[in-house]
Amino acid sequence: MDQDYFDSYSGLGVHRLMLQDESRMEAFRAGIRAVVKPGQTVLDVGSGTGILSFWAAEAGAGEVIGVDNTQTVEAARELARINEFDDVVRFVRGMAEQLELKEKVDVIVSEWMGYFALAETMFKSFVAVRDRLLAEGGTTIPSAISLHLAPIEDWAAYFDDGPGMWEVPIYGMDFHSLVDRELENLSTVTRPIPERSYLAPPAELVMIDCVKAPVEEFFFKSETEYVIERDGILHGFAGHFEAELAPEVILSTASTEPLTHWRQSYFPVRDRDVRAGDTLRVRMQACEASRGDRRLPVYTIEGELIRDEVAHPFSYRYDATFE
Repeated sequence: MDQDYFDSYSGLGVHRLMLQDESRMEAFRAGIRAVVKPGQTVLDVGSGTGILSFWAAEAGAGEVIGVDNTQTVEAARELARINEFDDVVRFVRGMAEQLELKEKVDVIVSEWMGYFALAETMFKSFVAVRDRLLAEGGTTIPSAISLHLAPIEDWAAYFDDGPGMWEVPIYGMDFHSLVDRELENLSTVTRPIPERSYLAPPAELVMIDCVKAPVEEFFFKSETEYVIERDGILHGFAGHFEAELAPEVILSTASTEPLTHWRQSYFPVRDRDVRAGDTLRVRMQACEASRGDRRLPVYTIEGELIRDEVAHPFSYRYDATFE
């Protein structure tokens, strides 16, 4: 599975996607400029084509080491030479967890976030490197990650990426029995979720200190309560993350911000009517997969819709997706 993961980052297509994400790029450039000080040593974990390493050099870093376990390292080395960064920046191919350095570094920069931040679980590599190689008093980019969730009414999401498709005849045939089958094998998918879909404002599930938090905190548990703001139909939940790249530099994947390649994460549910004033209690957990692709976490969402003091329970399990 790991080899498949690294192979997926060997082609230029995925790097094109990330480099074309203007919100991502501008935020990381601003964060690096704000954090990296002249003469510091910077480690870029998962360096890809090397753009974050080059920006660290531009910010005045005395030495930048990029580590990546894909053949893109050769392209990054060539780009460093062409752009005249090769006197400051060097790239190492291999597992970041196995990287050995003579001295610890002042800053670790790593764009480790997958969909809903946690997909791909690259944070495990980031934390392992941080705990071994970050100098005392050093910092990371990002320095914190927060995850957010909101109940939504979104017919397009429900029909395109949820069980709604099976509720209507398909070529004149009844496929309704597949609703229950899909609800037993749910995945979370990424798609744009407009702000108008929200039935209540997003709530913060967890804030993770990327400089200090142990890896266990990334597999979070949360309890949240929403008050439904309008009558509608609950079609699921929309998730997004926010990354603090510097004290005043936030990269947000919220519906209210320009669309990023992460989009929003959609967690479908069995549709149900909701009314303004209903209370929605939600418990969400991210767990490490016990089988299959260990780079994709498993999410559970359970809780109760409370109306007139009557609680209507629900429970769902989701496999994360990589693409």
